[in-house]
Amino acid sequence: MPGGYAGKILRVELSTLTCSDEAPEESVLKDFIGGEGLGIKYLYDEVPAYTDPLGPDNLLIFMTGPLTGTLAPTSGRHCVVTKSPLTHCETTAHAGGYWGTELKLAGYDGIIVKGKSPRPVYLFINDGKPGFYEADELWGKTTFDTDRLIKEQLNDKKICVTSIGPAGENLVKIASIMNDYQRSASRGGTGAVMGSKNLKAIAVKGSKDLFAADPAKSFASMNELLDACRDHVITGDVFPKYGVDGIIGLMNEKGVLPTKNHSSGFFKGAENMTGQKMAETILKGTRGCFCCPIHCTRVIDIPYGPYHGTKGKGPDYDTTVAFGSQCGNDNLEAISRANMWCDMFGLDTVSTGAVIAWAMELYERGIINKEDTHGIGLNWGDHEAMVAMIPKIATRMELGAYLADGVEEAAKKIGRGSEKYALSVKKLDLPGIEVRGSKAMALGYAVDNRGGDNLRPFAAASECLGFRSKELGMPEEFDQLSEANKVEWLIPAQNYSVAVNSLVCCMFTIICYTIEPGQYAKYLSAVTGFDIDGKKLLETGDRIWNLQRAFNVREGIGRKDDRLPKRLTSTPVPYGPTKGSVVHLEGMLDEYYEARGWNKNTGWPTRVKLLSLGLENAARDLYPTGKEPGAEVAA
Repeated sequence: MPGGYAGKILRVELSTLTCSDEAPEESVLKDFIGGEGLGIKYLYDEVPAYTDPLGPDNLLIFMTGPLTGTLAPTSGRHCVVTKSPLTHCETTAHAGGYWGTELKLAGYDGIIVKGKSPRPVYLFINDGKPGFYEADELWGKTTFDTDRLIKEQLNDKKICVTSIGPAGENLVKIASIMNDYQRSASRGGTGAVMGSKNLKAIAVKGSKDLFAADPAKSFASMNELLDACRDHVITGDVFPKYGVDGIIGLMNEKGVLPTKNHSSGFFKGAENMTGQKMAETILKGTRGCFCCPIHCTRVIDIPYGPYHGTKGKGPDYDTTVAFGSQCGNDNLEAISRANMWCDMFGLDTVSTGAVIAWAMELYERGIINKEDTHGIGLNWGDHEAMVAMIPKIATRMELGAYLADGVEEAAKKIGRGSEKYALSVKKLDLPGIEVRGSKAMALGYAVDNRGGDNLRPFAAASECLGFRSKELGMPEEFDQLSEANKVEWLIPAQNYSVAVNSLVCCMFTIICYTIEPGQYAKYLSAVTGFDIDGKKLLETGDRIWNLQRAFNVREGIGRKDDRLPKRLTSTPVPYGPTKGSVVHLEGMLDEYYEARGWNKNTGWPTRVKLLSLGLENAARDLYPTGKEPGAEVAA
């Protein structure tokens, strides 16, 4: 087995409450690395098209990477891969903390869960020994209580726990999976999949050793990574001092801070919800994930006012935007309470904030009223009403029963013209970038495999924060409002992003690490013994991206789904630094498909492209006759 890997995957069959070990093939590890890459390989091979995401045959995959648990900066991460109940696309949700490292030290690179338990259970993996425990008394508990109670039951405070809250149990399609109290694997409704399987939690404890193929080179490469991370102004200064919320002011100045359900990209109250403001008011300290020098996590405590008792992990950028500017709210204490409650109930903060912002716009426009909201006045900036909606969504109560399934499904149920204001891509509610002011990010939203996503890659970091990478083909100067010359660097940036997600390391590091001389490639080679350079790392990312796309194509997803909400393509920004801007998407799509090696009419990867990446199974599935039928007709 190559260095860096534990060498085993745990197979869990919940219908019979049995477990078995298997060793992944070395050739598969070379082609897909781990994390996001290995996850989509298993998902594609074992989940047939049109499988019910909330049925027993869907897989729930927890995966680490070869760098997880090593001394590489930001390597204390894992990901959850599944078919999304919200989008029916593949979805990969990433989480920091310590759980992923502990799983690795317990002897496993990943866990593949299938089936449905006859009753609620949790799984405990103790140094390579898995076992099931009844969870009837945990069902209905918050993620905070579940974490505490499992540690008490097992009499060990050092155990790491990942669990769902009431939202996952209620099959809320924007439910998350929480680990280490307030670390979240959220997007796409991962928590609902876990709840559908009657799996309340997975607890892990390990003491096994990890080995590098070349310890001396891996140590030298690790120091290179550490120096680059500390020397960059964002990862070495802004994020450690102010967290990711430290960029809110700059994003507002650039006109890309989503405001009032993406009505604009500029929020007058932005200065009251920045990381700098948090540092002056409710910040009590900082915290980092395993082996992370950035320490972007804010530790807060609110000892006063209506939100006293709110403490723990503070809101990060996307959460602050979702419950802040998106809801017309600049009350930082309310944003922090909303963040804490979402973590307790097990809700994706991005989607929860987005559906509440949408409901607020409907209320302001008179499409819904207090009869629909059961007496709650959902006006812009009403932070008390905003916070009050969170438990209703988690428990599918009243209006929350509609919002629990995301904006697109909620709009279908409510009707009355509400569809016009529902903003999503492939049914995934939009995160914290107003893309009429960041055209590369607009294209990134439209074509992303899991839907509206700003982390594969965070293109706005280049257009608005000044991040440059010559290796990715980025120009010296960016015009954030221009649609020209975006594709040539967006594609390699996407490939790099999914490769980093497969290591598994933090996406913030794409800001400070380069493709060549290839800090990640050198470290990966030293740890595993594989011969990998920056070019091969990008090729691996290309393979992963195309297999994710092939999974979606089997689900009937194509060019028709690579779209943006009409507001972003037809309504000019009304005010602020990007006033008058709209997104002209179709031309960028044509360029993107051609550069990707995809058919421009269907948005499918061509057979030639799939075969060039060694994806023979996907080529047979999409083109069973060996030809490309329908290539002349839009999907």
